[in-house]
Amino acid sequence: MLSAALTGNKIERAVAVFDYGWTEEQAKGLLDSLNLTGGEPNWKPEHLQKLREWCSVHDKDCETVEGQLDFIAYEILDVYEGIGMALKRAKTVEDAKAAAAPFVKRLQSSE
Repeated sequence: MLSAALTGNKIERAVAVFDYGWTEEQAKGLLDSLNLTGGEPNWKPEHLQKLREWCSVHDKDCETVEGQLDFIAYEILDVYEGIGMALKRAKTVEDAKAAAAPFVKRLQSSE
């Protein structure tokens, strides 16, 4: 789903998430909140399992930022629709971070 090549550069990742209809501010707020770097994210075990399963079904690599972003976009647009709608209403990066915060908190491991 992502059309931009991902090299670890947040700007390129932000361009990639435009495929999901988010503005630059929305994408930046989401990406800043997620802080994805590739490899296994520091998420709760149940979310890591969901990531692995989703990526396996969709022929994605769960340890790449691209695979993780595709999974997150699916989650926000199809599972946690309220968060997705709040993100779409965000006008600033800070608004987007605030909209994404409940989703990010749900994912992150406290360890």
